[in-house]
Amino acid sequence: MAIKMIVTDLDGTFYHQDLTYDKKRFNRLYKQMEENDIHFVVASGNQYYQLISFFDNPERMTFVSENGGYIVDKGKELFSVEIKKDIYHSIVDVINHYPEISVKIICGKKSAYAPSEMDEKTFQFFENYFPVMEKINDLHDVDDQIIKFSLMCDEDIADEIAIALSQVMDESLTAVTSGHGCIDLIVTGVHKGNALKTLMNMWNIKEDEIMAFGDARNDLEMLQIARYGFVMANGTDELKEKIGKVVPFSNEEDGELEVIEEYFLDPNGFLEKYKR
Repeated sequence: MAIKMIVTDLDGTFYHQDLTYDKKRFNRLYKQMEENDIHFVVASGNQYYQLISFFDNPERMTFVSENGGYIVDKGKELFSVEIKKDIYHSIVDVINHYPEISVKIICGKKSAYAPSEMDEKTFQFFENYFPVMEKINDLHDVDDQIIKFSLMCDEDIADEIAIALSQVMDESLTAVTSGHGCIDLIVTGVHKGNALKTLMNMWNIKEDEIMAFGDARNDLEMLQIARYGFVMANGTDELKEKIGKVVPFSNEEDGELEVIEEYFLDPNGFLEKYKR
């Protein structure tokens, strides 16, 4: 038995707070992945165009963006979800009734969309996460395939707002938190875990051949699937309790790369040490 797929979240997991990582070390490990026929998969709640910007050879990798809503393998689209127009319009009306929601971004297939009243400083900040984004006068007027809603509020009330939204939304959508006050409204049943199963079926990979890394609630399903699912040292207490295996180091200390390197140094010993 050997690892055939390594899946990673980005925010709070793979890269540092300043959006950097040890690229030289990763590229060395990535070369080993390719030599061992290991698929490297980036699974994030962020925009596809942001994800590919972090890597030197994105055309050789697989990206699960928008919390599983958009999957691209080696530059080819495998899957994209769509929030139906009538549901989309009703959700815009719902979130407009929550003054606690300070940021409202519509995530489309072609671009992300922010309300025109968003100040320029805030817009420029979110361009780090949505490099293809434009302002629009009325969020009802987005002409695109809508994949999800990305919202933000104070971190200490994010769970409360997510629960409240879940109670008033159509059952076809689910509210999930991803840390730092971020709330995503995604199509029910479409998440990182669902995307992981799609890739497992395509590549004929089993649960005990997967290593995965995450730090927040939206990583739960994929970490539960992966036999070797790890929570970062800086991850949430909820995730640590439910998953069990915790990386000794945080994302700021390149904890994920430490674990991957440990695997390559002694694959059999690693699999025996961390099996569940």
